[in-house]
Amino acid sequence: MLGKLAVRTLAYERGKYIGAVFGVAMAVLLVLLQVGFYLGFRRDITVVADSFEVDLWVSQQSLLTFDYLAHFDDLVRWQILGDEDVAAATGIIAEWVRFRRIPDGATENAQILGVNLDEGIRVNLGADPNFPLVSALSLPGSVLVDEKHLDRVSGGAAGGTGVEIRGLNANVVGVMRGKKLFSTACLLVTDLDNARRFLGFSADRISFVAIRCRPGADVRVVQARLQAHLPERRVWTAAKFHGLTQDYWLKLTGIGPVLLLSAGLAALVGFLTVFLTFSHLTSEKLPMYAAMKAIGASTAELSGLVLLQIAIVFCIGSLLAIVGVLLALAALAGTTISVELPPQATVLGVGFMGICSLAAGLRSLHKLARVEPAEAFRT
Repeated sequence: MLGKLAVRTLAYERGKYIGAVFGVAMAVLLVLLQVGFYLGFRRDITVVADSFEVDLWVSQQSLLTFDYLAHFDDLVRWQILGDEDVAAATGIIAEWVRFRRIPDGATENAQILGVNLDEGIRVNLGADPNFPLVSALSLPGSVLVDEKHLDRVSGGAAGGTGVEIRGLNANVVGVMRGKKLFSTACLLVTDLDNARRFLGFSADRISFVAIRCRPGADVRVVQARLQAHLPERRVWTAAKFHGLTQDYWLKLTGIGPVLLLSAGLAALVGFLTVFLTFSHLTSEKLPMYAAMKAIGASTAELSGLVLLQIAIVFCIGSLLAIVGVLLALAALAGTTISVELPPQATVLGVGFMGICSLAAGLRSLHKLARVEPAEAFRT
């Protein structure tokens, strides 16, 4: 009976409630997209380092972030391999360069990542599982590029017209997925020998050492031991190394706070939209609720009616918002705008707006508890 009455009321005043549904949908959509933009930026900040399945990193002694690079002798790697709890260690080169597109001569920024993929360290480059990465990248001048930057580097197809890096030809032999940097620069991945040739480095130069410990080894014990043996270098756990870059770009620059503020403002706007919408709809129908009290309806029954109406409006609005988010994600998939919206973030965003709706419902219930049957006869 209560459900039928709630639906009939919504249908009778569908014009007002359609507006409420779209208000809820826009509020939820705004919150979810802003959260997605923020999380997408967070992912892109550390997309390179997070691609390595390792336990420890070794860098220069003073390091602000993964992107501010220095280089040292790869003798460090051989010293690390001598530790009994180290299963594998590989040298990595990372450096910023400018490349020139051969067809039009335009120059753009890129980050070169050089790594040997046959030294026991697993690297998730988002390439086709059947693609022969090791043999392909060992060819002189071969590079991988993220699919979103393929047009900028090789005209939209792997194997297309290449680019020049410091006068050396570079050809795209494969594509990566999900490896776009947070900046506008392209990520070019190759092996160590190619990276050294492109950068003009000697054969012993590296930027980092990535380390995988043996199963069962205490990573922190290994870290402390390596740090004692390598006083001129800094040994990081993978979590600390990840947090270093995250903290730099999110806390020490204005980029992270601006995105976080945008997400916060979206949540505030969403809260006010939902709260005021439901509060207004309840307030303008107080005479009707007073009349229902006059004919015997209890406060509990009216409260159930209002909460059911709010739940129906919120569920429909949230469903529309999720459809809108899926359409937005599909539209942004082909662009370089990063949006990451995992299921748990979606649940939290919708849950937050649900709490806002509940808060509006509690305010409405307070009004219902105070309304007197005589209100039905006031003009």
